[in-house]
Amino acid sequence: MPTKHTQKNGLKALLTIASGIVIIAGLQAGKGMLLPIVLACFFAIVSYPVTNFLKKFLKFPHWLAVFFTVVVDFAVLGVLGFIGYILAADLSKTITDKYVPLAQHKVEELKGFLVQNNWENISSQLTTDIFSYLDAPKIVSFSTNIMAQAATFIATTTLILILMTFFLSEGPKFNKNANRIADEQGEGILKFIKALSNIQQYLIIKTLVSGLTGLLAYILCKSVGVDFPLLWGIIAFAFNFIPTFGSIIAAIPPALIALLLIGPTACLIVVLGYLAINMVLGNCIEPKLLGKQFGIATSVVLLSVIFWGWVWGPIGMLMAVPITLLIKLGLECSTDLKWAAMLIDSPNEPKFDIPKVPSIVDLNKNKKQ
Repeated sequence: MPTKHTQKNGLKALLTIASGIVIIAGLQAGKGMLLPIVLACFFAIVSYPVTNFLKKFLKFPHWLAVFFTVVVDFAVLGVLGFIGYILAADLSKTITDKYVPLAQHKVEELKGFLVQNNWENISSQLTTDIFSYLDAPKIVSFSTNIMAQAATFIATTTLILILMTFFLSEGPKFNKNANRIADEQGEGILKFIKALSNIQQYLIIKTLVSGLTGLLAYILCKSVGVDFPLLWGIIAFAFNFIPTFGSIIAAIPPALIALLLIGPTACLIVVLGYLAINMVLGNCIEPKLLGKQFGIATSVVLLSVIFWGWVWGPIGMLMAVPITLLIKLGLECSTDLKWAAMLIDSPNEPKFDIPKVPSIVDLNKNKKQ
């Protein structure tokens, strides 16, 4: 009997692993179709409080509230995208005309310093490597690829907003259906609804914190005298949605420009400024706000960013935490895999009360009572 039981458990484990591999392969193969749908769902979840506000306080009809919500989202994304596109094009030209010659001059100075100190071998290898990265055609090609990706992003954003319009329009129906299922199914659907509410809280808080991060990054770069401070603020805002890695990546370009144009002191100020911004907002304020509803270990968050970045690229990195939360919920609801949910849990997270935001999946318990 123990042998048969062990064989059964082993077979179940192999089937689980095989299913996981098939699912991952399917997610990668279908990312062109899946990503707009996933992003539209998340945009609808985070935008629903705007729709609810327009209906509740301004007495808008549902269709008009949805229309204004989509217009606001489109305006914000459109303005940020347009400004970023224009600034990126200007940056590309500035890199070719100004930064590359200046960097080459700095490299020659470094080479002379190394030769004076009898480090000819290091000088030769180092300058060869640096000049290979400062090749103007490569930089122009890289910038052109960024522009092409930006154009694709604009087309994808339009599709996302169209899907989001339908999702927001169906919000009340989904709400009623969730109530009916909860009455019949009980705990399972309640956990799912709670997970959606938690994702909504996460996205709203993350957006606010990212906006403040971008504003502070803009002020820092502007005060130090780094070129294109508005672009670095927008990049800091966008990359702050990627846990840990995003803030590091966002700090590299302005720090290099500060080093190139102003000097080591300015570069150090920029690096320390970004570090201070992310220490205060990312490691102090944000965890206190998110600690109540997110019990995911930090190491799991980092691994999820790497994994979903591999599966779905940058968008996967942005959505890594919400997706991981839903996976954790699925594991908790499974009898056989509940141990995996406990393994990635972080039960000792500090608990803090956060402002309640109207949820797209509100069960309206008060109305029933």
